[in-house]
Amino acid sequence: MPLPILDHTITAEQAFGSSSTLVLGEYADTLSLSLHSGALFQIAVLAIGFAYTFFIVRYWDFLRYFIISTLGFHQSSSDKAHINPGEQTNIEVVMIILGVLTLALAALRGVELWGANLVANISTQVATWVVVFVALAVLLLMFAFQIGAVYLASHVCERSDVGHALIEIKSLYLAVGFVVIIPFGILFLLSPTIPAIIGLCGALLCGLIAVIIFVKETFLFFVSQKISILHWILYLCALEIFPITLILSPFLR
Repeated sequence: MPLPILDHTITAEQAFGSSSTLVLGEYADTLSLSLHSGALFQIAVLAIGFAYTFFIVRYWDFLRYFIISTLGFHQSSSDKAHINPGEQTNIEVVMIILGVLTLALAALRGVELWGANLVANISTQVATWVVVFVALAVLLLMFAFQIGAVYLASHVCERSDVGHALIEIKSLYLAVGFVVIIPFGILFLLSPTIPAIIGLCGALLCGLIAVIIFVKETFLFFVSQKISILHWILYLCALEIFPITLILSPFLR
């Protein structure tokens, strides 16, 4: 008895009935898009982790002092005696740079987990560079806008000392926040989905605490300078809340 010949060219309607249709889903595209598994991505994360570990070990006493002070605990004068202003500025700059790079890579990881359809039509390598550079450009523009607006407003009001002090406060609390957030960020960048979500939640929680402390410190600073609370509210709305909502608005629609 001859064996039947299988026809591999039949349609979905012929195989499963007239009410069946072939649907091309996005699941395969999502699985094939693995932006965070590339060598360049992992090297960048490892470089951030190495630099972060070096500065934590090298300047732990310095960072511990500012973390404890940020949480509202008073330090003795002997603990503050070893703080060098120039060294403080350098560490703040390094931590902010590491934090910004972590945020840019986190944007790439977030696109891979929840927005793969945004870059489904371009190659993985191109998508990696596009997402990272766009995230970096947005963050740098936001910081440049905030710093420029503060200095411009303080110059117009002839209170350059206030503008300089505000930038110092923001730099300090941004750096201290990144010190706590970066470990959770690295967990988010290198882990599978479930641990990555845990790392993201930890980073968001630490970021929220840092924001609350920063808002409190800016309020106390405005009060100490005898500046109207209305100006403090305008500062928060125009230079802190508005840029963030502008960045998040495409994702919240």
